[in-house]
Amino acid sequence: MKTSDFAKQVELSYTGGHLFRPVNQNAFDLCDQLSIGEVVNVEIKNSRDVKFHRCYFALIAFIYDYLPDKFHKQIPKKHFYRWLQTVKGDYKVIFTFKDGKELIEYNSIAFGRMSQYTFENYIRNQLPWVYENVIGAFYKDEKYDGIINTIEKDFEKFLSKL
Repeated sequence: MKTSDFAKQVELSYTGGHLFRPVNQNAFDLCDQLSIGEVVNVEIKNSRDVKFHRCYFALIAFIYDYLPDKFHKQIPKKHFYRWLQTVKGDYKVIFTFKDGKELIEYNSIAFGRMSQYTFENYIRNQLPWVYENVIGAFYKDEKYDGIINTIEKDFEKFLSKL
């Protein structure tokens, strides 16, 4: 979800007794436009926690910047997240065609349902795989250790901003 999509959200708070109350300006504006008894169709979505979303993708971009130029030439930064999901197998196969090609659906990270603790643990569980299978594919020994230490330190900075 883009930042502009977050700005368009109508947020309501459930107050009990089958009633909702507007929370953000978009919700107040919508209420001002409605007539008494008018029915509004709502699509329920769990909104992502913007700070977790931004932190995660900032960390992914930070890691990408440590990869060598030959990698950058093959995989643009805007596709790095999908590349990670594909390489890691973080998807489910929806359908397999006769020629063996697969229709896949990528798994989504449920930022909206995460607490700060869950988010930090999620990242801490993801990083070792990235270190071993991505960073480790290009760097060895002291350079590898230096990159990992830098990523770990900066990850702590990302977390401190949440």
